[in-house]
Amino acid sequence: MQPVRRTSAILAAVGALVIGVIAPIGAAAAPLAPAERAVAEPSPDHSPAVLVSKMTGPKSLSATDTRWAVTGTDLGIMWDNGSGEVLTAFGDTFGDWNGPGGGGGDWRSNVLLRSSDTDLSDGMTFDSAVEDAPGHAGEIIPSLKINGQEMTTIPTAGISVGDRQYLAFMSVRQWGAPGAWDTNFSRIAYSDDDGETWNSTDGPEWANTADGQHPFQMVAFERHDGFVYMFGTPNGRFGAVHVARVPEASVLDKSAYSYWTGSSWVLGDDTAAAPIVPPNAAELSVRYSEHTGGWLMTYLNEDLDLVLRTAPSAEGPWSDTQRLASFADYPGLYGGYLHPWSEDGELYFALSQWDPYNVYLMRAEIDESGAVVNPNLIEDPGFERAVDGAMPAPWACTGNCGIDVNHAWAHGGSKQGWMRHNAGWIDIHQDVAVEPNTTYTFTGFVVTGGAPAPGSIGVRELGAGGSTLAEASFESVGAYTRYSVTFHSGDRTSVQAFVGTYLNGDRWVQTDDLSLVKAKEQLPGLTVTASSDPVAGSEVVRDDVVTYTVQASTDSTKPEPVTLAVELAGLIDDASLDAASVRSSIGEAVLDGSVLRWSGEIAPDERLDLGFAATVRRDASRGDSELVVTTAAEAERAILTSCAGCELSLSAVHYDPRPPRPEFPDKPGKPDKPGKPGRP
Repeated sequence: MQPVRRTSAILAAVGALVIGVIAPIGAAAAPLAPAERAVAEPSPDHSPAVLVSKMTGPKSLSATDTRWAVTGTDLGIMWDNGSGEVLTAFGDTFGDWNGPGGGGGDWRSNVLLRSSDTDLSDGMTFDSAVEDAPGHAGEIIPSLKINGQEMTTIPTAGISVGDRQYLAFMSVRQWGAPGAWDTNFSRIAYSDDDGETWNSTDGPEWANTADGQHPFQMVAFERHDGFVYMFGTPNGRFGAVHVARVPEASVLDKSAYSYWTGSSWVLGDDTAAAPIVPPNAAELSVRYSEHTGGWLMTYLNEDLDLVLRTAPSAEGPWSDTQRLASFADYPGLYGGYLHPWSEDGELYFALSQWDPYNVYLMRAEIDESGAVVNPNLIEDPGFERAVDGAMPAPWACTGNCGIDVNHAWAHGGSKQGWMRHNAGWIDIHQDVAVEPNTTYTFTGFVVTGGAPAPGSIGVRELGAGGSTLAEASFESVGAYTRYSVTFHSGDRTSVQAFVGTYLNGDRWVQTDDLSLVKAKEQLPGLTVTASSDPVAGSEVVRDDVVTYTVQASTDSTKPEPVTLAVELAGLIDDASLDAASVRSSIGEAVLDGSVLRWSGEIAPDERLDLGFAATVRRDASRGDSELVVTTAAEAERAILTSCAGCELSLSAVHYDPRPPRPEFPDKPGKPDKPGKPGRP
């Protein structure tokens, strides 16, 4: 709903994750950054919120462009219909979108989609639409589409009471300068068939004033304690917030509305309403939160950032603003409508972007006081801060990579990171500060092209040769796909998040909208170390005895089920395992073919010691000459934080038992024969 481009665009239209796996050993590639490199501080306008999924248009989870001809649209006002669905109203919608911004063919002023998706952690899907023809979302509130009279009708709020749905909309007379537009009125439409048909003419109406400053031209709804609260602003983006309320049974009776004057509720006089939040506020969304026991309000502020305020009551006092999403990270953002099923401190909301003129599901988190917590630790998550084709700091590249500027190639916004070459390993990475002993989830969207080759998204230690803590693998990904990995920071205070690929011919990978946040469920860490005597890298000879020790512990406060698998195939081809030497400080280890297995519970403050020995065979140096032991570990809950020494290798060399031959001096030359004079 950004008028700077919408006016001309609409006038033209009238004429025309996979869940990752824990990788206990090794690294996808050696990062270039040295271990001592400082981790960059977040920018002052960093966005705490995380992009979860695309809700509308091409690449959206529900493919709204092909299912209902919703190719370009905005807003996404959501409410619970009381029957197990969330109804979502969108603004100006185009089947043949030709943005950026609103514009194109097959224009409808508004459409309505329905969702029964209760798991928003991986995105929001839609089940059906109000259709005017099969496969085509229909306009639910008509408009004249005449500039200067009624250009369009835009939904601003929805609520259900009993079996009836209420939808507030504004009648836009004309679009003006950026952030300004003129409305004729705001009105409440209603539906008794789950939004399939609407009466948009008989509901209460608040006509705009001559100066265009009527305080209830754009409204938000919330139900609480038997009332429907209506929060409002004037048309445009430069007004203050006001509040009214009406008994739930009287939503269609304008005379039943009371307005907050700053000290009391006054019945029937909208001119008495006093500001509860100062300018500039636009595109409100308000919810009562059981989590905080108070009220939440989101809106677009004067910096064009999406912000959050909290209050103990609808009339206030309202707190200072907290940023949820910044214009720097999501250029052209607006809207920010809260999902009614957000709970337990999670705030899911619909965020619009002018380019590519579509709606995204976002997620933020608040504590019981309403403070925004657990922000996205990735800086510039969608690469939108790039000013040219170069990779913007703190992002960095291993190999050939850069930034594309094309909303058709991006997942969100108009930019995304790319990597491309013909041979070797290549990646995009960022160093991130983390808290020790904490569980995190790293998520990103990936699409590939060209020659198939293995790739991965994950987290590794800083420094050359840093081991991978967790990664999810991919190869050929034909459309943007969401990948997530969960890892435990262990004793680390920083990690390196990466997306990378091996190259086999002309191969490229694009990535976008990355996030790294504390996991909702904090899990204990599992630490494993393996060692040998002689130490790894040593040379051994026939009849030498090598002893091995594997240790495991957790930082859990309760017993944790753990499983170890020690692969001995690379050892017993050159050495003989001494079965009598196998020992375990907890439970019992079992030899299963070439694998020594252990499973059981490790109690708090307890350490598992698993040991065994093997004797180097006489012919060891004639085989592959390498004694290799590999350890893998997993747990039901605990996450592997490190597996030091989990790949051990020693070299068998030839041994000659004979003592070395003594060193002899050079043989003296033949002396002249004595007594035999030379000839004269």
